[in-house]
Amino acid sequence: MSLPYSKFPVYIGQPGGSIPPEVQSYIPATQVNVNYNTNNSPNRKQGVTPITDQFGNVTGPLSDTFGFNGPLNADISINCIFHTGMMSGLNFLKDPNQDNFVTITLGSEVYKKCYAKDVSVNISPFAPVTLNANFVSLVPASGGTITGDNNPYAGSSVPLDSEAVAYGHTCFLSAGNANVLNDTQSQITFKRSYTRSPVVNIGSATASEMLLDGIEEEMTIASTGLQNLISFSGDALSTNLQVFICGVGGTAVMPDVVGLINFTNESRVLAESYSTQGGETLTTSATIKQIKL
Repeated sequence: MSLPYSKFPVYIGQPGGSIPPEVQSYIPATQVNVNYNTNNSPNRKQGVTPITDQFGNVTGPLSDTFGFNGPLNADISINCIFHTGMMSGLNFLKDPNQDNFVTITLGSEVYKKCYAKDVSVNISPFAPVTLNANFVSLVPASGGTITGDNNPYAGSSVPLDSEAVAYGHTCFLSAGNANVLNDTQSQITFKRSYTRSPVVNIGSATASEMLLDGIEEEMTIASTGLQNLISFSGDALSTNLQVFICGVGGTAVMPDVVGLINFTNESRVLAESYSTQGGETLTTSATIKQIKL
């Protein structure tokens, strides 16, 4: 019997915490992908055929076919929407939590020591604001079968409400007098990338933690005009530029993600493009980048 998506709720725990509670840490996910990767390399020894000869006869030790040069990792990709009242599972996005891990539960499978690799947010008019987060789990679920959760959300109905979802047309951009765009924006794409190094102790087959080496952010804004064409070194922002994500019909800024998309006046516009064709208006885009660590 197949397992339906309704048996695979997604829960993301608090940074540094253990197994997340179902109700408080529920994420309204639209898609989840999990990939297991062994860090393997073939063993080739002079004068030894690793597995079989041309006739299919075993000629070498099967257990010595591959060597393993690192721990087993699981890559987890989660797509979700922003929903008022269901944001505590996104606390890993806050600046004080960047170097910490979370525990993720998918269905009934528990993935421990999950470190964010990158996150991206897409904002378009009349569409829900979506988040894509990619993690690596140092201690993935292993050795068992894939099973679903027969009692999701602790047995209660998930209180989803379309009026509590953040949409592109309910968000707003606070740019002050930033010398980048005109007053009409059609799409915003934000991405944050983390650089991490695993720490593996002698005598252990798994990494104990991951050290945070760097954080970079970029935002691409599609618009109908550019206030200034960049020079050789790009253009520094003349003021802070921030995107406020709003839910509940646009009447409230979601406090859990205030400051998530915030570029200071030390950020730079490093790429621009524009195009036009007959019958349509000018379309432009500007890409702003900043280094946070």
